[in-house]
Amino acid sequence: MINKLAKAQKSWIAKFILILTALSFMSLFGVTGYINSAGSNRTVIKVDNIEISQAQFSYLLQREINTARHLLGDRFDLTDEMRQALIQAQTQQLVQDAVLDRTEAKYHVSFRPALVQSVIFNDPAFKDASGNFNRDVFRQVLSRGGTTEEELVADIERDLTRRLLINMPVEGINVPEVLRRAEELADNKRRTFRYVIIRPEEVTVDRKISEDEVEQYYEDFAPNFIEPERRDVTVLLLSMKDIADKMVVDDEEVKAYYEEHKNEYETPQTRQVLQMMFADEQEANKAYFALQSGTDFYKVAEEVANQSKEDTDLGYVAEDELVYELSAEAFSLPKGGYTKPVQVGDMWQILKVADIKAGEKVPYAKAAADIREILKNERLYDESYEILTNMEDALAAGSSLEALAKTYAAVLLNVQGVAENKSVVSVAPEAAFLLQNMDFIDTVFSYNAGEISQVLETEDGLAVVRVDKVIESHPKDIDSVRGEIEELWTVNEKAAIAQEMLNNLMYDLENGDALPAAAKRYGLKVYRSQPVTRNETFANIGYADIREMFTEPLNTPKQIQQGDDYVIAVAEEDYKNSAPLSENEQLLIKRKAYQSLLTDYAEAMLSSFADEYDISIQYKLLGFEY
Repeated sequence: MINKLAKAQKSWIAKFILILTALSFMSLFGVTGYINSAGSNRTVIKVDNIEISQAQFSYLLQREINTARHLLGDRFDLTDEMRQALIQAQTQQLVQDAVLDRTEAKYHVSFRPALVQSVIFNDPAFKDASGNFNRDVFRQVLSRGGTTEEELVADIERDLTRRLLINMPVEGINVPEVLRRAEELADNKRRTFRYVIIRPEEVTVDRKISEDEVEQYYEDFAPNFIEPERRDVTVLLLSMKDIADKMVVDDEEVKAYYEEHKNEYETPQTRQVLQMMFADEQEANKAYFALQSGTDFYKVAEEVANQSKEDTDLGYVAEDELVYELSAEAFSLPKGGYTKPVQVGDMWQILKVADIKAGEKVPYAKAAADIREILKNERLYDESYEILTNMEDALAAGSSLEALAKTYAAVLLNVQGVAENKSVVSVAPEAAFLLQNMDFIDTVFSYNAGEISQVLETEDGLAVVRVDKVIESHPKDIDSVRGEIEELWTVNEKAAIAQEMLNNLMYDLENGDALPAAAKRYGLKVYRSQPVTRNETFANIGYADIREMFTEPLNTPKQIQQGDDYVIAVAEEDYKNSAPLSENEQLLIKRKAYQSLLTDYAEAMLSSFADEYDISIQYKLLGFEY
């Protein structure tokens, strides 16, 4: 029975779903959390005395669907194929869990509570930022996984049972030398392939869509041609600039600010300072004597201090930008003057003042305008909040949008045909930015025709919305969507032609035609791959498909789908790799063989336990399709 269910996992979608369920929190230890409603539902899975009801199965299946939806987000699409894969994976998991539970009971396997507790306390999922077990984090994780502490304990005990009865007995196996050599030969073999790529987008459609097809597509794809609900609204917009422009700041406040921040309106004197640095006093004195003899400062710096002109010129600096030992003296020198050697820490320095820029003070008359804006900005938030409150009061008292606009000298702007997807028929340029604001869109669709919204805070100020007209959602006229229909038809027609080409080409190849000759009939270019191993790839083909293609005889056609495109590849030639495998590659092969054996032995152990029990599955009730 276990082996029969395992066959259901051969499709790629089933393997994908099993990966998803393995990633979910509950699948770390198997699926539990059964609903105790078996008495009122038909049994769909039975392993000796363990029964799983239809309600239990449906509940667990929905939980796995929710897990997949959470992991994939917008990419999740519950197709019939994916649902079947989920049902198959869920059935196999539940049968395996029931076999383990029955085996645990049969052999009286039990675990000390301290061991289970240790597993929980050491699980990284339950630890806080400090790396310690945190009960609040523990409860949050369980809540998100939709399980209880009792169910988690059951999962852990089942996992421990699996390790004790299945994993541990097979962990000591050795990889037979014959198997290792076979794996090494397989990994060291190279193959070349000829292949073609069928791209639907490159297919030529040699006919036009008929009127009957236009009408049929209009009917079949009706949901694609629905005009969304749209609304015409009037927006009162009061920008922060408008609010600031109307604010009044007294001259006395401006003067007081100027006096309190005088230092901000004064530019200190700056000096262009040249600097030489030396490791010892003797070199510094040598440079100083050269300066006294009239030698240029830059030349002395280059010859004695080994400095470039860029290293010597500090540029214009203020007094507080120089080190304390030199600042006072440097700012007491006249233009062109230089200091004696001064020791600063372990170094000796000489400074020269090359130029002086006098400081200046910004007069009050010049600073007043800027100060007024500063004070306005400091009070803008409080002012805008007061306006918002007053607007809300006026609206509550029944004020119209026009009256409110007049009171605050605000502009009224029209937005016509706005939809929830942010599309619009027309919008005043000043209000266009609102369409990117989801709060604005939500507000537009939260009120009925004739109603006025509450005041909305935007990134630029305040807004109030009145819904003037509601245009209900309705099907678009067929003529207005003819272009969309033709585009959709063209895509589908190309896909159908590509599929027919694929089927015909595969038929020809399976009936003995060579790929070059068959491809030529369909106008397809034939490519030849470089020699690859089963661990390499070409044409972006997945590694699983590559490895499968290595198991097929030469000249066997293989079709692979890559998104909308198809690849048909035919193995052309085999030859042994001239380069022997490295020790690391050989070790990797041995590890892969070991893991493969381990998996096979574990499955055999589980299957041997299952053979001891009476297992029945109601496939039809579970939703299996045949």
